[in-house]
Amino acid sequence: MAQAPDNSALQRQIDDAFRQVLSTPGDLQIGLAYARLQVQAGNYEGAIAAMERMLLVPDAPASVRLELGILYFRLASYAMAEAYLRQAAADPRLPPEQKDLANRMLKETIRQNQPNRLTGYVMAGVRGQTNPTTRTEEDFLKSGGALVPRTASQKPKSDTDFQVIGRLEHTWDLETQNSAEIVSTLFGVASHYSSVSSYTLTANPTKPRDLLLVEGTTGLRFKPAPAEASGWTVRPHLILGNILLDGHQYAYSVGAGLETSYQVSERLLLNAAYEGRNYTYASRIDVSEAKAQGGFEHTLRMRASYELFPRNILVGELIGRDHNADRDYFAYVSGEARLSYVASYDNPFGWDNQLWTSVLSSGITERRYDGADAKIDAGRRRNDTEWRTSLNTTIPLNESWSVLLQGEYTKASSNLPNYNYSNTSGLASIMWRF
Repeated sequence: MAQAPDNSALQRQIDDAFRQVLSTPGDLQIGLAYARLQVQAGNYEGAIAAMERMLLVPDAPASVRLELGILYFRLASYAMAEAYLRQAAADPRLPPEQKDLANRMLKETIRQNQPNRLTGYVMAGVRGQTNPTTRTEEDFLKSGGALVPRTASQKPKSDTDFQVIGRLEHTWDLETQNSAEIVSTLFGVASHYSSVSSYTLTANPTKPRDLLLVEGTTGLRFKPAPAEASGWTVRPHLILGNILLDGHQYAYSVGAGLETSYQVSERLLLNAAYEGRNYTYASRIDVSEAKAQGGFEHTLRMRASYELFPRNILVGELIGRDHNADRDYFAYVSGEARLSYVASYDNPFGWDNQLWTSVLSSGITERRYDGADAKIDAGRRRNDTEWRTSLNTTIPLNESWSVLLQGEYTKASSNLPNYNYSNTSGLASIMWRF
C-alpha cells in the first residue's frame, strides 16, 4: 500500500515549485505541476488560483478546465464546476478518457445543481453465515443460576439468505442564503433465509428469522453561519421506523434527531448526530417477554474522516447508546469504537479506467446491562464485548452499476456463557446507484 507523503517534504516541493513559477511565469508545465502539488497537500483553493492564472495563456492545456471543474465540485461550488466541465467536455483537444470523465462529472454536477434531487441505491445479493442466530459456542449454559448442558438445537448452524437493501434521498432546495433544503430519506432491508419455509410463529424457534425493516426521516438541513462557517451544516429531523420478523409485527419506533457536519478543511470532515427514539414491541409467542423490551433509547454518534492523501481516507467513529426497557435485564448502556481505512485505486486488471474501492474496518462494542435476569443467573448482570472486522470491495461496472464483495468476522465474549459466540459471513451483491 502506498505511503502518505511526508508533510515537510511535500511543503519543500511546493516551495521549490512556487519559486520556479516566479522565475518562469510563462511555463505552463511548471504552473500545472505547482497546482497539482497544492492538490496533493489538500489546498484546493490554492490549486484553483494557480490553475485559473494558467487560463490567461491562450494555449493552456485542455485538462486544466477539467481539473478546475473537479476541484470546484469537491468544494461543492457546483455552478463553477458545471461551467468549467462544460468547457472541458467541448474542447476537441481533450483525450477520449478525460472527455469521458468530464461528461460523467458534468452529469453529476447538473444533478447537484437542480433544486429537487432524488438519489439512492438498490442492492441485492446473497449472504452466507456460519452462525446467523448468534448461538453460543459453549457446551454448558446458565439456567436459573446453574450450568446445564447445551442441547443439539442450541448449537450454531450455518445458513444462507437473500437480501435486498435500498435507500432513497430526496432534497428540495429552498434557495435561501443559508442553503436551506428539506432532506427526506427512506431506508429498507429485506432478507429471506433458505431454511425458512413457514411464517407460523412457534415458541423457542431454532431457525433465523426473515427480516423486513423500513425507516424514514425528514428534516431541514441548513448552514447556521454561511458567511463565518460555510462548511457547517445542521439538520434536525423526525424519525419513523418499523420492523417485521417472519412476516409479523415485531417493533416500531418514533423519534427525532439532530445531525451536524463541519468541513474543517479540504481533508478533514467532522460529523455528529443525536437520536432519541421510543421503541414499542409487539407481543409474540416466539420472542420471550417481547413487550418488556420496549422503551426510550438515546444514541450519540461522532465521526471524523481525514484524507491522508488522494484516494485514501481514514475514518474514526464513536457510538454511545442508552436503551431503556420495562425490565432492567433488557436495558443497557453500550459504547462502540470503529476505525476504517478507505482506499480507491485503479482497476488492477486494467479493463477500464474506473476506480475500485476497498474498505477495511474493525471495531469493538462494550455493552453493560442494568439488571440480572433470574431465568439465567439472578446474581450476575450481563456484560458483553463484541469485536467486528470486515473487508469489502466495490467493483464498478459502469457509472450506475457495481458489484460489492464483503467478508466479516464477529466475535462476542460475555460473562454469561449463553452469549459467547462467533460468526463469519460472506456477501456478494450487485448495486444500482441513481
